[in-house]
Amino acid sequence: MSITTLCVVRLGAMVSEAPRRKTIGGALGVPLVPLAPIVVIVVATAVAAAIGLLGIAHLSRSSDEGAAARAHLLAETLGARLPFVQPADRLAAVQLAARRTGAEVLVADAQGRPELDATLGPPAPDALVSFAKSHEGEATTRMGAVRFATHVVGSAGGGTTQVLYVFVRVPPAEGVPGLLSALVALTTLLVAVAAIVAFAVARDAEKDVVYVAQRVLGMAKVRTEPAGEPVALRSMDEVGVLTSAFNDLVARFAAAESDYHRNLRRTTAADRDRAQFLAAVSHELRTPLNAVLGFADVLMKGVDGPLTEEQAEEVQQIRDSGSHLNDLIEDILDLSAIESGQLKLHPARIDLRAIAQDVVRELSVLAAKSQLVLRLEDGPPAEVWADKRRVRQIVSNVVGNAVKFTQVGEVVVRVSARGAYGAVTVRDTGPGIRESERQIVFEEYRQAHSERARHRGTGLGLAIARRLATMQGGSIELESEVGHGSTFTLLLPRGGGS
Repeated sequence: MSITTLCVVRLGAMVSEAPRRKTIGGALGVPLVPLAPIVVIVVATAVAAAIGLLGIAHLSRSSDEGAAARAHLLAETLGARLPFVQPADRLAAVQLAARRTGAEVLVADAQGRPELDATLGPPAPDALVSFAKSHEGEATTRMGAVRFATHVVGSAGGGTTQVLYVFVRVPPAEGVPGLLSALVALTTLLVAVAAIVAFAVARDAEKDVVYVAQRVLGMAKVRTEPAGEPVALRSMDEVGVLTSAFNDLVARFAAAESDYHRNLRRTTAADRDRAQFLAAVSHELRTPLNAVLGFADVLMKGVDGPLTEEQAEEVQQIRDSGSHLNDLIEDILDLSAIESGQLKLHPARIDLRAIAQDVVRELSVLAAKSQLVLRLEDGPPAEVWADKRRVRQIVSNVVGNAVKFTQVGEVVVRVSARGAYGAVTVRDTGPGIRESERQIVFEEYRQAHSERARHRGTGLGLAIARRLATMQGGSIELESEVGHGSTFTLLLPRGGGS
């Protein structure tokens, strides 16, 4: 599947629920079309309720202030006139003022004891004393909630000072029913208009979203052209901006995909040419190389006459160099076959221990030259399902590397079974491999830095070994500590054919 197809499929998966659910808000799953009018209605109702509450509060405050003003005015007026009224007529004057104004009027002495009472029931003396100190305020009498005002009254002849109390009932707020009726009518009208507009806008927006989603889903189908036709712009709102951005994104993906395929074709062709070149060159090199190795063997055997010690040493050097070159050519051919997919495996049930014995026997001569101990630990057979020739190549590469990079000590090979895998463990007493270089040793044409100068080679042995192990369902593990050697473990599956 192409890059653009993968990207469009991903985008299509993200919007695949849109045409069916027609929702916004992700996991909320709230339908878009009903949501907008509902939000408008809820917000408008909340605003109308707030306005109504503020209006009622204002009217209540106005009624309260009016009652306070009436109480204050009545207290000032009656308090100014009472001193000039005969004492015998004062009670009648107080009662007349109470009837005409609808207020409660009370005259008490300085200790709060009522003297002239035109109330439904006088407050307690302590309360009257407190009222006199505050001059005006709010209170509760038998009339209910009232506003009161006081005025100091003295007799016309300069007698004892008295206090006049006027209590005016706070009337219900006027205009509240009218306010509520007007507010309900206006809110209903505005909410209806806003809901209709919101519904229309939300419906158009949803249609655009569903249209874009359907186009994206159509482009995400594997059998369609990855890029496809651009999504048509149906509006210049946010959905239009999103559509335009999506078209730009798809265009960039299409351009990137074109570049990717062009570079891939170029790289594939280069790899194919390289593999063919390496195979041709390696094949052509093997013919004269076989001749060199053959004549070197003839000379070493003395067929054409005995060799002096110096001549034998020189011929042996020719033989060793030719053998090394032959190993390099074999590695290059194997790597080319693996990369081109031409390497064929022939798996069968094989005994890992038998292969390890052959490899140890073959490399014992090389280990003896380096004064190393190369040994195979005792153990039971371990059968695996793999290609015998390639397994021998893997084990030979791993053991050969251990012998080559170990200066003193020993190389120990052990065969065992690990669950569903058979294992060949190669442990050496070499210099070890630093953690930063453990992956490098399995890469083509790479060697650990500490060994590059001391050992020649292409660095293909372990790389080929790991690839061959992977191709057969196995792996190669590495454990190492600098100064304490390394341990390579080959794991191959025990299952397979019968």
